[in-house]
Amino acid sequence: MEQQLAMRSCHPIALTLFAMGPFQDKPFRLDFTNKQHESCNLYLLISPNGRGKTTLLEAMTVLMNLLDRSQPPHPPHERLWSNPQARAQLDLRLTVIMTGKRREILLTLAAGDGAPHETRSWGVHDLQQVQTEEQLFISWSRSPGGHWKKIQSQDPLLDELLGLVSLEMENVYEVFGADQITLPSLLYFDAYRDIPLINEAQSFCRPPEWFYRPSHRFGQRNDQWQHSLDNLLIWLTWLNDGRYEKCQTLLNELVFVHTNKALGTINRQYMKARITTGGEEHRLDQLSSSEKSLLQLLLRIHLHMTTHCFILIDELDAHLHPKLQHRIYQALKRLVVSNPNITLIMTTHARELIEVFTADMKVDAPGLRFGGHLIELDEI
Repeated sequence: MEQQLAMRSCHPIALTLFAMGPFQDKPFRLDFTNKQHESCNLYLLISPNGRGKTTLLEAMTVLMNLLDRSQPPHPPHERLWSNPQARAQLDLRLTVIMTGKRREILLTLAAGDGAPHETRSWGVHDLQQVQTEEQLFISWSRSPGGHWKKIQSQDPLLDELLGLVSLEMENVYEVFGADQITLPSLLYFDAYRDIPLINEAQSFCRPPEWFYRPSHRFGQRNDQWQHSLDNLLIWLTWLNDGRYEKCQTLLNELVFVHTNKALGTINRQYMKARITTGGEEHRLDQLSSSEKSLLQLLLRIHLHMTTHCFILIDELDAHLHPKLQHRIYQALKRLVVSNPNITLIMTTHARELIEVFTADMKVDAPGLRFGGHLIELDEI
């Protein structure tokens, strides 16, 4: 396929849910834009437990899979769409060059009852406010009988976009940092970022996550060897292209600084990832909860992000001392500034992070566009 489409920008604009999780009685909407209607690239979602923060992030993750046309229509997530009336709509702003013409698109990804892409309507004035000219949609639609079908706008741009996604899914990540893959992607980190003990000794293999996908979820499958950080680090060593050394530098500077620990060199003969502590070595699963969480975040982000990437982190503060919370927050801010097409959306319960973020919102920080939402009780 001769490529006729080039991606110039891609940012989330809005998310709307109805009859899903705690949002049962009325539609709930998040706007990822600031007062100037610019897309925020650093967004904080706050609420007490049980008010739907995780539901919102999980819905976004599922909806991004609509870009993978190889997936047959089916209930996209049994728990989230358990209510027959459940609907979710994710609106993205895309700037693309199509056959030499620039197009500003609002791309709606939706799933649920009836015509879910109409869960939130966008009139001409609404589109103009978010600097778009037209709306296209891709949708999983559920009939009253419970049957699912995939429908989309009839536009060559969507056919080209989905075709490019299919082709790119055969490719692997080739650099440390934002890969040259320009198609949209989403990395979701759930709150459980443990590194468990891998009981079975296995040969290393190419990690399944090493291929581009419209969305990746990290945190739930780390007890399987092929998905483990041990396998990932050994794989990087055998690639021998400098990425393992960059991982070492990053982790030793951000995770193990001011400690006697360090990520050591992997011995190709024994193929084991080890942390050195003084003159001793121990496994990754023997690290503290905070160190495990930071390893998961930093490694996966820098090895799997693309040029246009949404990074979703549930409970950024989980298991982290306030000093480590501040350190990872500052590191993520630098990441966003140095990669202008990345959007970071995170949740937290930490008062320290909330206070720092709120203070940052009041300061003009070049390259950063802050936004956030506090879920109030009357909204659910």
